[in-house]
Parts: sequence; C-alpha cells; structure tokens
Amino acid sequence: MQGRTSGAVLVALVIAVAAGAVGGVAGGVTVLLLDDDASTAPPDATATPVDTATEEPATPAPATALDAAIHRTLEAVVTVVADTPASRDASGRMSQQRSLGSGVVIDRAGYVITNFHVVSGASELSVVLSTGEERPARLIAHDAPYTDFAVLAIPNQGLRSLRLGDSDALRLGQPVVAVAGAGFTSGNSVKVGVVSGLDQSWVRNAVVLESLVQTDAAVNIGDSGGALINAEGELVGLLTTVVRETPTGLAVEGVSFSQSSNSLRPIIENIIALGVHPRPRLGIEYPFAHHIEVTPEMAAAEGLTHEAGALVTAVDPGSSAAAAGIQPGDHIVAVNEMPVDLATPFVNRLKALEPGQVAELTVLREGRQLVIPVTPRLE
Repeated sequence: MQGRTSGAVLVALVIAVAAGAVGGVAGGVTVLLLDDDASTAPPDATATPVDTATEEPATPAPATALDAAIHRTLEAVVTVVADTPASRDASGRMSQQRSLGSGVVIDRAGYVITNFHVVSGASELSVVLSTGEERPARLIAHDAPYTDFAVLAIPNQGLRSLRLGDSDALRLGQPVVAVAGAGFTSGNSVKVGVVSGLDQSWVRNAVVLESLVQTDAAVNIGDSGGALINAEGELVGLLTTVVRETPTGLAVEGVSFSQSSNSLRPIIENIIALGVHPRPRLGIEYPFAHHIEVTPEMAAAEGLTHEAGALVTAVDPGSSAAAAGIQPGDHIVAVNEMPVDLATPFVNRLKALEPGQVAELTVLREGRQLVIPVTPRLE
C-alpha cells in the first residue's frame, strides 16, 4: 500500500450528522468506491492576454513565526482513510464504504493520533501524508468509550512530528490554528481562530467529553483528528467535535471542541509504552452496544420506575459484570451511591473509579433494588 495512489471514482458523498445535531467533525465523510478506469479532463479555456509590461512584481510579505509554525504543522498532519469490508448493494454491485478523517504524527517513530470515531469499524486503515504519499496504518489502541481517542502506527521513514504543548497555559482570546487533513478538499486545510472556552464539557454519544478547548475556528466535516496549535506550533488540542445546534434545537455557529493536549498526554504515553491506557472494564461500559442512557421520555414509554440511569442491553460473556450476575434488562441507577443520569452518565461514573476500586452498582430488577459489587478489570 505504501506509495499507492487511488484512481477510484467518488460517486457518492454522504455527510453524516450525529444524533443531537452534534457529531465528530469527521468520520462522516463517506465515499463509495466503484470503477478505477474513469477519468476526467479540465474544460477548455481560452486565456485572455494581459499586458503586464509596466507592472511591478508584487513583493511577498515577510514570513512570520506563525507562518513557519503552520508550515511545520502541515507536514505533520495526515489524512486518515478508513475502509470497511466490501459488500454487495441492492443492485448486486460490489461497493466499499470509505471514511476520511485527520490525524497528527506525534512521534517520528511512526505514531499517529486521531479520534476513535474516525477509525471505528474499519477493516483497513491507511494515512495520506501531506506529500500525497499513502502508507498503511494499524490501530495500536484506543481509549473509547472514555475518550474519543486512538493511536495508529505507520512506517516511519522521513516523518515530521508535532510537539505536545501545555494546554493549561492557554488563555481566552489567544489565537490558535486548526490544521486538518484533506477531508472533502484536495489538500490539508488551515483555519485561524481564538480560544473561546477552556475546560469545557459536551455530551456526545451518551458520554460527557471533558477537558475540552472551545474555539471559533471554522472546523468542518473531515477535520476530526486534526491539530489545534498555538502560535509556537505546539499541539494544544485534537479537533474532535463541531456543534451545529443546542440541545434545544437553536442553530449555533463558530463552536468547535478539541480534546486538550494535557488530557491526552498520559493516554499517549501509556499507549506508546504499554500498548494500552488502563481503564475500568466491566463488560457493559459501551453506550448503545451494552447499555442505553435512560431519559424521562424513555422511562415513560418503557414503564420504568426511575427516570434516569443506564439500562443494560448486553453483557460480554466472561466479563466481570457477567461474573457478578449483571443481566440484560438491569436498570443501573447509581455507582458507589453516586447517581447515574444525563449530567453524569454511566461511563463517566466508571471513569472516576480509582484503579482496583470496586464498583457497587445499584440495580433495579423486576421491582427489586439490588446492590451488586463488580470488580472492574483494568485493560
């Protein structure tokens, strides 16, 4: 795959908008790959001669430190290509779904960081460097569902990398630059903005994302996993989410969130050194796959006696939750006597556990309230 180019025709472009009108700012750029032998030619154009004999050549503006920082960042930002297995559509033709996002080379040894939703479900991964060269990639580890973060590895010849900056040093109004991969454009993109919020949180996919940097940079589809840099060219955030409307449905512009560099630093270090960032694993922690967050509307529709919590839908065989006797249909309303609700979902309660700490789950089951201790596995 190294050095390959793709002649596939992009015949469909679908921009996915996540539930709640908030989604990752990439992973939703999806193309359908069909024939490789179609080609296009530029339209004919007749140039109109322009007399420039008396014009003085323009003098380029002097390069600034920010110009240099952006140039270095462009060389370290990649496009992440995630392919799903080929399948046959309703017409009988074979097709393959391809999602595009961004990533950042964080180490010249070949480590690339991105958002987990960019690579989730992919059967094959690759990255396209700023030079246009495509290299194979493999997923080393991810931190889902606790954060939307993943680390990839690629062949390391001739890579440029970014240095992690101190996101705690950011100040409101400070200029920042969002640099992303190709996405739906023909090359890497640059957007300038300011820090408009610090230590922010936002709910996405039944998890409260924390320690976010809010900016007004014009982040778009395909930018997720890109770099947010300061004026020194240091990585202070990983582009993660763009907000299109409020929970009440009001339109929003100029609001995007990045995972802060300081929140990602220990995860990066552990994954590179150990191959994993240890988190409590019960076998019921993934929203939608293992449980559903209960809302008042859902409680009324399903006849539940409690208007919040997490309703278990599946339990991994052999997991600590299975060993403790947790069952599908159990309604978890508290962890260690701390309530589970939309403000602090089940995943966030688990995230707060200390290593080795037992999770005492308060469970409603068939009209009874039970307290079931579960010892999470750290993996």
